[in-house]
Amino acid sequence: MTKILIDEISLKNFKGFDDFTLTLNGNNAVVSGQNGAGKTSLADGFQWLLFGKDSHGAKLNPKPLDVNNQEKQGLAPTVEAQLIIDGQAVTLTRIQEERWTTKRGELEATRASDTTKYFIDCVPVKEKEWKAYLEKLGGETQLQMLSNSAFFMSLNWSKRREILMEMSGVTDDTILANNPNLQELQSALGDHTIDELKKILAGQKKSIKQEIDGIPARIQENTDTIKSIEERIGDVIKLEAQLATHTAALEKAEDKLAIIKNSDASLDAQNELAQLKLQLTEEQRKFMSSEHLATQSLQADADELDRKLREARAEVSEVEFELSKLERAIESKEEYRNQMIAEYKHINSLTFDEHAKDCPTCGQELPTQHIDQLREKFNQEKSQRLEENIANVKAAGATKEVMAGDYARRDVTKRDLSNAKKDVDKYTKKVDEIYAELNYEKGRQGKFEDSKEYKKISEQIKTAEIKIANAKEDSSEQIFEAEQEVSRLRGLVADVQASLNESKMIDQLNERIDALKQKDRELKAQNQDVERKLWLIDEFTRTKVSSIEESINEKFDLIKWKLFDVQKNGAINEMCEATYNGVEYNSGLNNGARINSDLDIVNTLSNQFGLFMPVFIDNAESVNVLQQIDSQMIELQVTEDKKLEVEV
Repeated sequence: MTKILIDEISLKNFKGFDDFTLTLNGNNAVVSGQNGAGKTSLADGFQWLLFGKDSHGAKLNPKPLDVNNQEKQGLAPTVEAQLIIDGQAVTLTRIQEERWTTKRGELEATRASDTTKYFIDCVPVKEKEWKAYLEKLGGETQLQMLSNSAFFMSLNWSKRREILMEMSGVTDDTILANNPNLQELQSALGDHTIDELKKILAGQKKSIKQEIDGIPARIQENTDTIKSIEERIGDVIKLEAQLATHTAALEKAEDKLAIIKNSDASLDAQNELAQLKLQLTEEQRKFMSSEHLATQSLQADADELDRKLREARAEVSEVEFELSKLERAIESKEEYRNQMIAEYKHINSLTFDEHAKDCPTCGQELPTQHIDQLREKFNQEKSQRLEENIANVKAAGATKEVMAGDYARRDVTKRDLSNAKKDVDKYTKKVDEIYAELNYEKGRQGKFEDSKEYKKISEQIKTAEIKIANAKEDSSEQIFEAEQEVSRLRGLVADVQASLNESKMIDQLNERIDALKQKDRELKAQNQDVERKLWLIDEFTRTKVSSIEESINEKFDLIKWKLFDVQKNGAINEMCEATYNGVEYNSGLNNGARINSDLDIVNTLSNQFGLFMPVFIDNAESVNVLQQIDSQMIELQVTEDKKLEVEV
């Protein structure tokens, strides 16, 4: 733990102070006076000494001003503080001096940029060494947070949140271990993180949903086919009854015809002809039925593959666009980085011009002090240009670390594109294969009139007709009528039998529908399992949110932090808002409550970092009861006193 106290701080030619010394001996104090007496300047002085900024964190010009609001020339603003750091006395001094130069060919000197001098225990140090000393104490940002009570709340909310989250100590493992309800989630994680598992489950949910969404259409397609068959053939029970009736009638008609034609020479030929016609009808029915069965399933599969192919092509287009955008960004950063590297090398190669040692007017060597000032100016400008170069690279996101992330994202996107293209190739191949098979089946079936069966039976029919035509005895009217009846009944039997045979296809379609319904139940069960795991992840997130906020808030005495905003739909947005008695810091909180909230923040952060800095509290008179903290407190109060009054 490091504790820093102000023993004494002196301000000379600083803003409104000609020469003022505040002696505290490491104690708390109250500095009071009317507005404009210099209270805020005291806080500015301590901040300027350390960081060159005012108490609001803005860059500060400490030069005193005249009645015309112009800088008083010839003065060197100086702030010196005698500090007690862990019981050891340390003196820090900062001086801003004017710099005047006489350009070649001019008689009057002109003012150049002021120069700043730094001293640690009266030993002059360079700016880099000064910053290194502050970094050793805790770093500029940390020192500002702990010495300027309002500084933390002036930071961007994301930066505040980052600092607070580091104080939590809550991990995913502790959340899972301490909540029995999440044991199922812990076993589901395997080697994955929570975020990785959430992405995996989201992908599974999307895939399952697509399959579930496609099932109703496939069921409806089979249902429509069944309906079409039922409309075409009618009631099966009635068909069976009709078949029995027609069969019985046919048997009687055939018996009657046999009696009439008992010796008819053309009887056998006529019977043969009738059988051949019946056979031809049956073959035609089989041909039509097999054609429908052979192509229906293939067509359904072809439609499903077409859909998957369209989705795969859309995925390729989306990933190609993302990769193009990422590569353009990388190319721009690489070009800018190379430009900045070349510029850095050029600046770094610059050396002090030894010819500058000589006076441009008389040619004699300039005084050593003047040469040192020129060399120091050159080195400072060179250092500043190098720092600006590095800062520009960081601001453009062109650092090696950031670029490594860009390259990694590009590689991942390329892999995604390769996988998406593989899917396109895979589905394209499958679509081509199934359409080839579909076309083959359609082409293979051809027309029934072109089939071998049709041609064979047709030839047999012609032969039977020739036999009948050549029969020696003419058929009597009675025989003719009997034959017509038999033929009619046989046709009826064949039609009914064909319809009954077609009805068997309904059983196959119903089995397919049952299989689809079973697949739907299985997919919905899988979806419920995925939904449950996603709910467990949301429950984990809610528990983690609560644990993090609780672990952070218990470190503060007055304020509570709201770090997450849970939406109605379960989504969780990051935020960082301080509240005091339920009132948000930036929405309606009065000045006194804000000051106490700031002090509570400083005290908690000081204990967290193990570093305690002197704290100047402006407008302290607006607080009835000031929050006490473990750091040295200098209260700045507005009174009617024209001169500053100090009470230690």
